[in-house]
Parts: sequence; structure tokens; C-alpha cells
Amino acid sequence: MTCGMTIGLLPGPNRKRTPRLYGFRVIYRNPDATEEGCLMTWEVLGGREKYQIALERLWTGGVKWHCTCADAIYKGSKNPYHVCKHVRAIQESLPALAA
Repeated sequence: MTCGMTIGLLPGPNRKRTPRLYGFRVIYRNPDATEEGCLMTWEVLGGREKYQIALERLWTGGVKWHCTCADAIYKGSKNPYHVCKHVRAIQESLPALAA
């Protein structure tokens, strides 16, 4: 298990979207980054509820991001290219993982 945390200022969960601190804590890291399946998992703190983000290695060699927030689930089901604010924050703080 790898411990680590990233903090970012994101639009908050209220209607005014008041900026709020969000924390992204690593809760799992696969020791073999080339292996197919889950590479990393983060716990997201700071919103109305706790969420999880997962980075998955696909059999094709690419990666796919997953988030359990409502925005990712509902908008992502209609638009496969939709990326929620939580995943964008991780991608911006860890550019090597964004590809």
C-alpha cells in the first residue's frame, strides 16, 4: 500500500460553486504498473460525500478513469468522453497518469 495525498481547490458542491478544498488520498497502488486491471485508487474528500476514483489499465495498454460521483455516473452514461471535476483534478496534479 502506498500512502500519499494531493489537495486541490475545486468548485464546491453548492449551487454557487464556491471554491472548496478537496483531498485525494491514495488507498491502493498496484505494484505492477504494466498489469491489466486496477492501477491506483484514490479516496476523494471535501464534497458532500466521499467518492472514489480508480485508474484502470486496459488490455489494449491504454488507461480508463472511473469516479463514483453522481456527475461521472449520470453524465458519463450519456457521454463516454465526459470527465468529472475530481478526475480532472487528479489528471492535472499527476500529468504522467493523464495519458
